[in-house]
Parts: sequence; structure tokens; C-alpha cells
Amino acid sequence: MSFQLSLLHFEQLSKEQLYGVLQLRADVFVLEQQSLYRDMDGQDAYAWHILACNTQNELAGVVRVLKDIKYPSCYTIGRVAVSKSARGKGLAKKLMERAHEFVAKQEGAERIELSAQEYLCDFYKNLGYVLVSEQPYDDAGVMHIDMIRAV
Repeated sequence: MSFQLSLLHFEQLSKEQLYGVLQLRADVFVLEQQSLYRDMDGQDAYAWHILACNTQNELAGVVRVLKDIKYPSCYTIGRVAVSKSARGKGLAKKLMERAHEFVAKQEGAERIELSAQEYLCDFYKNLGYVLVSEQPYDDAGVMHIDMIRAV
């Protein structure tokens, strides 16, 4: 299956795109994973968003990329979500590769951090991330681990 990826800063998102991003994240994290957390954390307005649409122009996946305010050489990737219908087609990997490509082009970028759901540790290791958490930790009912990757 083919996907069209778009990289947009928050103010470039249309109302429909923003609604789709929030709906997809709620479908995956809140409904499927039954994780009650505040998805709208105030960070989206400062982020770059990578959107993946299928051939019918339906939103199939999203990623959020943030520059760390305290450490300008560090970027954070999060809110990686892929719709049920698009899973198993390599879309999460494509989204992450696009995020890595974007961060690599940013002046002074040195590393990427993420808080991964524990069961996805091997997926992220295959993308060049290393584990930095000593122990998994509970984040809104889902076990997570911290990982980093050099740019």
C-alpha cells in the first residue's frame, strides 16, 4: 500500500487535519489501549507533525516531533500512531524514517529522545535507538521505556 507523507508545523495544519490527528491518537491510545491521559498537552502548537495518508486521502498514521527547549540539540519524537487498517505495512517505520530525516537537517541536532511503549523496544532498536531507562515505568497504564538515538 502506498502512503503520502506530509511534514507540517502546527500552524500549517488545516482544521480537518488537526481533527484527524487528534481523532487517530484518541482511537489508538485512549480507545484501543485504554490509556486515560491528557493527549492535548499544549505541546502540539510547538511541534512538527508528520501525517501519512493512504490512496483514498484518509489519515493512516501520525508522528509528532518537538525541539527540546532546554537542550536545543535534542529533539523528541512521540505520539506515533498508525490506524488499525494501516498496520503491518511498514508505515510506522516510514514515519520514523521521515522524522529522522527531518531532525538530521536541523542545525545543531545531536540526538533524538523518545518514551517508547515497552513492547515496541525491538522496533525502535532496529531504528538505531538504545535503551536508557533502568526500569520500565507506568505512563497512564502503559509500560514505557526511555530511548535515545544519535542524529
